[in-house]
Amino acid sequence: MKTKKILFLCLTAVALIFSSCKTEEPLSGVTLDQATLSVAAGETATLVATNQPKGAAGNVVWSTSNASIATVADGVVTGVKKGTANIVATVGAFTATCAVTVTESTNFKASLTGTEYYPIILDGTTAKALGAKIKADFRPDEATKFLYVWDNTYTAGQTTGPNFYGEVEGWVSLSVGSVGWSGAGFFCKDAALLDKLAPLTANTDKYFLHIGVKSKDNAVHVIGMDGQSNVKFALGATAFNDNGTLIQPLGDFTRDGEWHEIEIPLSTLKTNGLLYSTGMKEKNVMFVLSGGTAGKTIDLDAVFIYKKQ
Repeated sequence: MKTKKILFLCLTAVALIFSSCKTEEPLSGVTLDQATLSVAAGETATLVATNQPKGAAGNVVWSTSNASIATVADGVVTGVKKGTANIVATVGAFTATCAVTVTESTNFKASLTGTEYYPIILDGTTAKALGAKIKADFRPDEATKFLYVWDNTYTAGQTTGPNFYGEVEGWVSLSVGSVGWSGAGFFCKDAALLDKLAPLTANTDKYFLHIGVKSKDNAVHVIGMDGQSNVKFALGATAFNDNGTLIQPLGDFTRDGEWHEIEIPLSTLKTNGLLYSTGMKEKNVMFVLSGGTAGKTIDLDAVFIYKKQ
């Protein structure tokens, strides 16, 4: 019995020696648990990266091919707006890629969970619910803030039924008239109110322009925003021809007569030219162009800049 015990202890010692001498296998690659991924704008999904062989040492560095479509942090992918982007996991010299498709958000109420709001078009019920989250209100009041239709180029469309947030309240419906062009602006002459926009482009982190929109035709429309310097972008599948100047699209939506949501990072608008500063006077906080084809209509609601949590 004593001999067997000694033999067992010797074998255990030998095993420990071999175990302690075992070397870690070198990194030979990295894989992702999903090669493709679909996520709605404003929603998140998680990717898991695994070093090969499993357990090999190496830190994962995450990156995105287009931060205006989808962002990533520690494997958590956030959809920003409709489109496609590649999410890449890099470990040393090895990479793995997931093709991400961002779809339109189906949870419109998610856009009401931010911390700061600067509304241009918003119904009264929703505005009341936001309360103190509204930091500057640019909705027309016919005192210092107005909606101007330029030279009667638009006529009013129909605003019956539920609005973007499902409230039985109106929205802005603009239908192109027969004068050969069209334009409308949300004009503000309250300088103190305009000054409240200055911090936004100084620090664009987490700020987005939110647009609720619907239409049944395929017309390309333009949204413009005035500041110390301004920006114009198209809503549509192609560029908008503004008397020979092509205005590139930053978003599009399904033309089915239902409400859709477009969100554009304020950092993208700043890169394209938007700049707010103090001392601005009498600005079109937003303006709309729709070309000259009579009858083309765009319906807008829930248009605001807001800061996400």
